[in-house]
Amino acid sequence: MEIIFFKGFLLSLSLIVAIGAQNIFIIKQAMLKNHIFAVCLTCFLCDVILMFVGIFGVGEFLAKNRILNLCIAIFGSMFVFYYGIVALKSAFSKESVVNFSQSNPTSLKKAVMLTLMVTLLNPHVYLDTVFVVGASALMFNVEEKMIFACGSLGASCLWFFSLGYSALKLSSLLVKMARVIDVFVALIMFFIFLSLISYILSLF
Repeated sequence: MEIIFFKGFLLSLSLIVAIGAQNIFIIKQAMLKNHIFAVCLTCFLCDVILMFVGIFGVGEFLAKNRILNLCIAIFGSMFVFYYGIVALKSAFSKESVVNFSQSNPTSLKKAVMLTLMVTLLNPHVYLDTVFVVGASALMFNVEEKMIFACGSLGASCLWFFSLGYSALKLSSLLVKMARVIDVFVALIMFFIFLSLISYILSLF
């Protein structure tokens, strides 16, 4: 049973540590000192839902639903492109560092909504949590799937809160690097945008 737990833990961790829209969003919210606990908790709860959907069989249905995948990819590509433009604009703004150091946190509701958008409009999240994790659990019985899910979610919880609070601890240093971080964010967002466009074209 311990082996199954660690299989889930290591698989989830290997998928989640990759630099992507969600991780970058968490880092930026930490720089802004913006409801970081709620942001991390929202990311984790999304993983809870999506991983259970994948592990307990619905993932296969979603994987075959081309229309649903297409809709998610289109909205996701629009969102990450907009996010990239905003980051690029911020990077070349004369007030970039000032905006980070003096900005007031957004409301809790807005922070949670933005987190949900970054998470649920990103098809890569479904690929990782629903399809890959779900497919890896097909060989297990119900009890083993529960243990596998606990391992996967343990890694998710550990990663999101470690990332969020580590970035929060280093926020004063990260703020000084705001321009560089914004450029990096923009490049990652545009790369994700291009990968989503490629994915959209593959669906036709």
